[in-house]
Amino acid sequence: MYAAAATWEDIAAATDSIAIVPVGSCEQHGRHLPLSTDTIIAQHIAAGVEKLIDAVVFPEIHYGYRSNPFSGGGPLFPGTIDLSAMALISLATDILTEILADGFSKVLIINSHFENQFPLQEAMICAQQQAGRDVKIMQTNWWDPLPEHILNQLFDQGTFPGWALEHGALTETSLMLHIAPDAVRQQNYPQEVSFSPPTYLRVPSQKTDIPSHGALASAAGASAAKGKIIAQAAIAGIVDMCALEFPLRKR
Repeated sequence: MYAAAATWEDIAAATDSIAIVPVGSCEQHGRHLPLSTDTIIAQHIAAGVEKLIDAVVFPEIHYGYRSNPFSGGGPLFPGTIDLSAMALISLATDILTEILADGFSKVLIINSHFENQFPLQEAMICAQQQAGRDVKIMQTNWWDPLPEHILNQLFDQGTFPGWALEHGALTETSLMLHIAPDAVRQQNYPQEVSFSPPTYLRVPSQKTDIPSHGALASAAGASAAKGKIIAQAAIAGIVDMCALEFPLRKR
């Protein structure tokens, strides 16, 4: 069920289900992917999970915590609209609190923006403490459950740059080719990307800190077929997580 298309009576009858909140961002993803990439991916993964378990997917959060230069390009590119940590914590706490107030006791956050993780964790704690009853809130990034053998299918040995640098690169590009191919500007793919971020942060960021196109690793080898493999593995892994944490009614 999708909350945005439901009536209040539908929601009232569905509070034994798992409430899913997809969280993305409005952030640059290179010259070949749209600003809404994180949100589109989060929506797709949430929809895939909803097809397999008894769940209600709530409207996604389109904005995320401040982009880090070395995992998202930072504030160096037009169109990236950041929230402060306090703003995201407040927004997510209010959303989670309202979902719990409606009677849901099981909530799953599917995050698609690297920097969101800890502000969302704080919101989870705040909402759980305010609930005044037995509730459980779980957060996962879509990439968390991907097993090593999937990464081995995607990358040549030793070429996986780590999730912080997989920004606008092979995995996100492949997912977008699978989910929304018309949104991908394939002529603008980042190919050879030589980038080794420093081990520290600096304010203000400088344009020379990261590649000028905004991607932090190469998208060479990206394909819709790889995107399908990633999406299916992420969805299956998240369903398994839910089975561990929640009493689960599969479809």
